[in-house]
Amino acid sequence: MGIDFGLDLPELQTDPAGTFRTLREQCPVHHTGHPAPHYTVSRHADVTEVLRDSDIWKSKFGPGLAMRGGGVLVSSDPPKHTNERLAITKVFRPSAIDEMRDDIAALVGRITDRFVDRGEGDLIGLLAMPIPLTVMCWLLGTPEEDVEQFRNWVLPMAEGVSYAQGRAAPEVAAAYENFFAYFTAHVRTRQAALESGSAVPDDMLTRLLTVERDGSRISFEDVLGFCQFLLVAGSATTTLLIGNVLHRLLQHPDQMALVRADRRLVETAVEESLRIDAPVHGLFRTNDAPVCMHGVDIPMDSKVLALFASANLDPEVWDRPDEFDVTRDLTQLRKHYAFGVGIHYCLGAPLARMEAQLAVNEVLDRLPNLTLAGTPTLVKAQVLNGFETLPVTWG
Repeated sequence: MGIDFGLDLPELQTDPAGTFRTLREQCPVHHTGHPAPHYTVSRHADVTEVLRDSDIWKSKFGPGLAMRGGGVLVSSDPPKHTNERLAITKVFRPSAIDEMRDDIAALVGRITDRFVDRGEGDLIGLLAMPIPLTVMCWLLGTPEEDVEQFRNWVLPMAEGVSYAQGRAAPEVAAAYENFFAYFTAHVRTRQAALESGSAVPDDMLTRLLTVERDGSRISFEDVLGFCQFLLVAGSATTTLLIGNVLHRLLQHPDQMALVRADRRLVETAVEESLRIDAPVHGLFRTNDAPVCMHGVDIPMDSKVLALFASANLDPEVWDRPDEFDVTRDLTQLRKHYAFGVGIHYCLGAPLARMEAQLAVNEVLDRLPNLTLAGTPTLVKAQVLNGFETLPVTWG
């Protein structure tokens, strides 16, 4: 009996762990024609091979289901990818992230001040979404108040990964159009200020427009690509992470009690959430040569989905993989694949971890007797895992 799987399968959102288990046990290399032809690998060893062997498994045709060329970071290969990472490494180096801690902690406090007296609300909209989006505004030099615009674009743009038409799909086209209109004007304004010698912020956007490699600068189109990628990858996934770890703690009062009693476990809770509820199910690679895995022939130039989230639940690697346990060994736990592995490992991982830890500590400090107050709404973007709403009460 064949196994039915695709990004459009409802069970992927409602029961990801069960879906991954079925794939790993019964069809470790799965082929489907919907929503467009692609293969899926689900076992830890196979996901590792796809993510680490960048000589065969390429990113140049994009991380999504659509076969599209061009793009930056997750849509490029060395040497272009190497140069792109170098262009932004300075901003995301650990010391630079540490320097942001006090500002982000103050931001988390200000955001919580807005709603702490309400006693009820949606933790995604109130807390988990504005934290990383505001930090992205800082990095990209946009006004904080524009967070309200950005939140309407981020998740639809993330949905494009799952569509055969990519960003041209009708469901997401408007979000991309609005993004590019806004950021084309924003980047042009910053360019003009740099050319005139005016004072400009020392932020990510300025670095992207001024950094040189081998005597050349990043193209305008690639700068826009960086902005789009950072806005989506730097905010949506962290929003989901914050919501996921809080949801797990609410579902497991014994684990919540452990974390309350020993705040050192906040870091472990965040890592365990990343492992068991990876915000991104997986991304695509395209093979530069024919490949045979588990007796399945994968023709050259096939779209192959590497399921990070399934690798994180593989019992060949993880003890009690489906159990949420904040007392796991932290060193071992950090080996999860939620941020990828290999040359495309997420540069923003330290920032996401910091934001999530600060958010969890803030909730523990200021929202006593936190309780779920309804059924959370699952995120619509099929490649993502988490919630669009998380209704709670407190106090």
